Amino acid sequence: MVPAKKDPKGPQLLVTEPKPADKPQEWKIPQTIELAAFVYGPGGLSRKKVEGFLSQDDQLVAQLADYAAKTSETEALLAALSNDGSSAAGMNAALNGFASQYGLSVQIDRTAPPAVQAQTLFATMNPQLATYNPLATSSSAERLGQTASLATAAATLFFGSPIGLAAGGTAMLLDLRYIAFPNTVFRSSFAQIMPSKGVNLCGQGGALPPRTRIAYIWASRIPNTPDPEIKIKDADYIPQSLKTPVPVDVPDKEWKYLERARQWSLVNDKGVKTKINVIKLGNQHSLEVDLDKVALAAGDYKLHGFWDWSEFEAKGEIHVRPLSDFKDAHLLAASQDKLLAHSGKVAVTLADNDFEFTQKVEEKKLGDEFAVAEPVRFILPTGLNKGPQNKIDVQIDTANLDPGKYQLLIAQEDGKSHPVPFNILPNAPKIENLPILINQGVDTQHFVLKGERLQLISRLESPLADLQLAPASPDGAERSLTVQLKGNLSPGKSEAIQAYMSDRSEPLTLADALQITGPLPVIASSKLSLPTGMQITLLPNEFPAGATLTALLDVKNIKPQSVLHLDCQEATGARPALHIGEQNATSSLQQLSPDQLFVSFDTSAFPAGCTLLASIDNGKDGKSQPQVLAHIIRLPQIATFQMVSPQSYQLTGLNLEMIQKVGWDATTGTAVPGLPSPIPGQGQQQSLLINLPDPPNPKATLYIWLHGEPTGRATTITLPQTPAQSP
Repeated sequence: MVPAKKDPKGPQLLVTEPKPADKPQEWKIPQTIELAAFVYGPGGLSRKKVEGFLSQDDQLVAQLADYAAKTSETEALLAALSNDGSSAAGMNAALNGFASQYGLSVQIDRTAPPAVQAQTLFATMNPQLATYNPLATSSSAERLGQTASLATAAATLFFGSPIGLAAGGTAMLLDLRYIAFPNTVFRSSFAQIMPSKGVNLCGQGGALPPRTRIAYIWASRIPNTPDPEIKIKDADYIPQSLKTPVPVDVPDKEWKYLERARQWSLVNDKGVKTKINVIKLGNQHSLEVDLDKVALAAGDYKLHGFWDWSEFEAKGEIHVRPLSDFKDAHLLAASQDKLLAHSGKVAVTLADNDFEFTQKVEEKKLGDEFAVAEPVRFILPTGLNKGPQNKIDVQIDTANLDPGKYQLLIAQEDGKSHPVPFNILPNAPKIENLPILINQGVDTQHFVLKGERLQLISRLESPLADLQLAPASPDGAERSLTVQLKGNLSPGKSEAIQAYMSDRSEPLTLADALQITGPLPVIASSKLSLPTGMQITLLPNEFPAGATLTALLDVKNIKPQSVLHLDCQEATGARPALHIGEQNATSSLQQLSPDQLFVSFDTSAFPAGCTLLASIDNGKDGKSQPQVLAHIIRLPQIATFQMVSPQSYQLTGLNLEMIQKVGWDATTGTAVPGLPSPIPGQGQQQSLLINLPDPPNPKATLYIWLHGEPTGRATTITLPQTPAQSP
């Protein structure tokens, strides 16, 4: 032993009398010690020879101190490596602490064999071992090849000759072996805490040369610092049955030696101790509390440990809690309503479970076998491991999410994912022809809502009227509505409408959506009836030029003498005026009910491109606001479609100059090579040659692009079966 305080007149080194190891022994030490070495072996050692040898060489004492420091570090390293359940944080802390004095970064391939990992570890930590290859000799290769873990391989490198004491300096090994004790083989040993209060000293066995004794040496620095003052910081809630880092405040001097603390335990309010493993995480300034394989009830505990021969207690408490199962976790209703498809980043809140141990949140689409869980950002109200928290805020980016069913996957410190379902909603319905105009004095009235996604509305409510919805059109663009007023309301009164949807908890408020009007005539809505047998698809509100237009008009406050005026918004073409009950060769206007008119007229008098408006004139009682009936569009009329040669076809018909491109689907079109040619003797009939790739199937239909349109229109024209005859 080396005394802590040097007395120039006293011994610089204390060597005790050797004692037999077949029974417990103790030595009384009269003064404070800073370094102790323990030498043991079956053959015994001469106290006088050891004392005489060491007292003559200060360099060997310094090497012994260096060896003790390396032994202590190796013990911490092997303690972490030998724990097969040690967390990555604990192992990295041990590796980084062991190599920190060299300013190196230890990087180990965890997939490599244990022997290779151990060689890399020691070669990095001590340059003296960089050239040592543990597989170079057959004996080393055989020994390392039998190792079952990285800890075993690392211990094998620490042991033996010449590697064992090289961790403390090869000079010491050579001096001890060849100068003082020529017939003795010294081997390294290190300590490991046993499950009981004892300590194991681990050394390497093996065959010896003839007439040679074996001795083991273990050394340890004694820092002689007071009991550590450990203060547990606020992240002091840990889950049962896991390893969890707990941040602590410890003075720097005490933190340096904190791995010397031993026999850690958690003590409850009744004084019952539960032994646990604790690892110092130097890179996090935390203590890893290991509750793995420890049956510990949920509760509040004090952290105890032993420092040399005295017990100490950390300030503060460690609160042990069970992990959540998230069976009751759900998205708040208001948060669910905000999750609209393609709307961008949305902050939502989950509630009704304890989220305090949440470490990762992901979102994943349900019903999609190729869907991949994507991480999402989250915020705990007070932070990780900082006590029960029944809410968590999550940010979901819906920019690329389609409507459908999804789930949030919540992972805690055990790494297991727990699903919480939620929905990505389609965008809310859009009603374009609000307000709903209701005339005074008419109890039951009709209105046609127009807009987008009207099928999503489950019901409408208003304090002024009962509103009954009919089924929406297949595309959700129109929906009939029956309005029954509650009493005789004064003209000019307006009220909001609440629109309820089945997938949302709160209704949409449509401000001033219901208005009571006076006797002024109003065309509230209209519904077109398209001609049958259309070759080319029409867009909403389009009507083919030259065809007879028929429409149903929902009107208010009409009179027997009311007149229906038709005009182009562009102020071109005819401006006919139709009287109720009138019928002739080109037009008809008939009243079906007090608030419905049926109109039919020939559109030949209106030019293509006309936006057709309708309004009702009650004479001195005023004129209604114009209502858009249709957009008049001139379409090609195709009489024949025939193949001239492979990938070459001929169209005949009228208005073929309207065609810009043709194709077999709505996205891929081939430009028409030129203008149509008139067919002699057939009036306005035309012929147009077009080029097309081979059709995708024998029943493929033709798509036509009109000038300036981005996508093709579907037609009823199918692939011809035989080539056309040459003209």
